[in-house]
Amino acid sequence: MGKRLKAKAGKGSGKLANALARHQAAEKVHKDTVAKQAKVAEQKKSVPKKVRENQEAQKQNQKEFLPFTKDDYVMLVGEGDFSFALSIVEQGYVKPTRLIVTSFDNSPSELKLKYPHTFESNYNDLLNIHKVKMFFKVDATSILKSLKLTPKTVWKTLGVPKIDVIMFNFPHTGRGMKDQDRNIRDHQMLVLGYFKSSIELFKLYNSTAMKNDVSLNVVTQHTATEPKIVLSVFEGEPYDSWAIKSLSKTLGLHVERSGAFQWELFPHYHHRRTNSEQDTTKKANERKARIYVFEKFKRASKKKAADSDSDDE
Repeated sequence: MGKRLKAKAGKGSGKLANALARHQAAEKVHKDTVAKQAKVAEQKKSVPKKVRENQEAQKQNQKEFLPFTKDDYVMLVGEGDFSFALSIVEQGYVKPTRLIVTSFDNSPSELKLKYPHTFESNYNDLLNIHKVKMFFKVDATSILKSLKLTPKTVWKTLGVPKIDVIMFNFPHTGRGMKDQDRNIRDHQMLVLGYFKSSIELFKLYNSTAMKNDVSLNVVTQHTATEPKIVLSVFEGEPYDSWAIKSLSKTLGLHVERSGAFQWELFPHYHHRRTNSEQDTTKKANERKARIYVFEKFKRASKKKAADSDSDDE
């Protein structure tokens, strides 16, 4: 009888031990969860309120807005410390062999002086790891002249059969002006010049392709869509007064689509002042900005025309 009681007691203690172990495991999971939540809360506190608000607003539209695909041939003009170029390559948005990066500055050494903490690393990664083509002394308002492009040299110089997208992020003249009206006019001229210059490059490629059946086949097989001119600008004044949509219409362009500039999609990108490595007066990722995709105006149904310029708002 004593042995039976002992056996029962043994079984009972085993169940208690198992129950205790399960309880302890559950407690550990709970503590870990609480600790993680506390850590996340602490991290959120360290993020400036403006950044959090901007991130939350961007999450409302979870669909990624990118002005190009990984199969597009893309040219970037007006690059600063090359952080945007590196970002779109490392995120896999664009193939390195299909990307051309240009800078208004004269040389890598000049950019290194301007952006001493960021440019060299970005440049070396693009050059040595990703083998991206890069050009300097390129004026966004005079691309053909800057690169000395002609029907005979364009393909050899750029090394690509076509340009699908030309993109200019946050254009700025680099001149600080107290005269607001003059400042707006100068930037309108910059944007208008960029539009004209991009159209000229597209026309040059098209005219060259028409003279070369093999080249034309490459272009035709690649895409049947219109080439795109892309512009990123901050929201609010003085940028709204640039009236970029109205400017585009004077050249037969229209907004094919637009969307919020989602800073989190470009983790390496740091928008800098045109003339230095300093951040702008207000940190870029605290500011709302938009990406506008322009193309040659085509007659379409009223519904389609209205949808294309909805700005995804």
